[in-house]
Amino acid sequence: MPTVLKKLYIALTALVLPTSNLQCQEVQKQPNVLFISVDDLRTELGIYGHPVVKSPNMDAIASKGSVFTNHFVQVPTCGASRYALLTGMRPSKPEHLKNSAIENEISGKEETDLSESFIHHLKRNGYHTVGIGKISHSADGLVYTYEEPVSNKKELPHSWDELLFNSGKWGTGWNAFFAYANGENRQSLKRQVKPYEAGKGEDNGYPDGLTTQLAIAKLRELKDKEGPFFMGVGFFKPHLPFNAPKKYWDLYDREQIPVSQNPTIPEKINLKSLHESGEFNGYALGDEHPSLSEPVSIDYAKKLGHAYLAAISYIDAQIGMIWDELKVLGLDKNTLIVIWGDHG
Repeated sequence: MPTVLKKLYIALTALVLPTSNLQCQEVQKQPNVLFISVDDLRTELGIYGHPVVKSPNMDAIASKGSVFTNHFVQVPTCGASRYALLTGMRPSKPEHLKNSAIENEISGKEETDLSESFIHHLKRNGYHTVGIGKISHSADGLVYTYEEPVSNKKELPHSWDELLFNSGKWGTGWNAFFAYANGENRQSLKRQVKPYEAGKGEDNGYPDGLTTQLAIAKLRELKDKEGPFFMGVGFFKPHLPFNAPKKYWDLYDREQIPVSQNPTIPEKINLKSLHESGEFNGYALGDEHPSLSEPVSIDYAKKLGHAYLAAISYIDAQIGMIWDELKVLGLDKNTLIVIWGDHG
């Protein structure tokens, strides 16, 4: 297990151990846990020294806690990476390298003495567990493909006391994951879409704004609940498509956005070890379609960088609203906040 996962796993599982005080008989109340997952978030935050990005809320939270600077993922595949994080296990067979790892290894299985995830472990030790959004691989924690109706089969069947999601006008979790502001999505538009959008609406004009509202409402319910809670909040952005309300685009001067200082392919490398940006090029109306032989232009690189940073600032604002609510409710005094970027 890499150091960051080991520390995270130890920190979370240690919460179930009762703490005694020799000077009083009272058992200290176990802390709540707010676990925030941000899909495809790289270290492009102010706390990591990025010169342009506007991420004041994540920076402020990080400045009050611990910042990891040496984080290695076990697998460069989305679902498999989350499987490793949730279970604390290294991949040990081919199935553990696939996006379907959680579905095939955990979903539909009977409960056993071995916890299916660290969340399940906390639940078994007195935590009320609430999942909102993308914590496991699926957009809403349920097993179904992009264009199927929503199912009731959970990826983590024994981990959650409550599994919540508001898909809004998009109808399903996967539609919401690839959402555009007009209620359409990548699937409904047959991939005839751009990989970015500056939406005209407010924060709840995209699904992550609805996730924020849901999380805030649930915190208000949990405030007076007996015992500690674990709340997982999974945000979609800045995963493709790089869509965010226009006001977050307006935070940036595109000319000031840096591009890669070394964009060329390394010499003497086997091209089979690289990829052709298939997911990115799946957005058919993109301005350019890069390949290993034809990279994007500097202008388009800056445009995409602009879109990505706008999406980061949008999510930073959502995290800020949840953090503000924690403080208003007085929950900040006994809540451990973990912000995790899904392998970027």
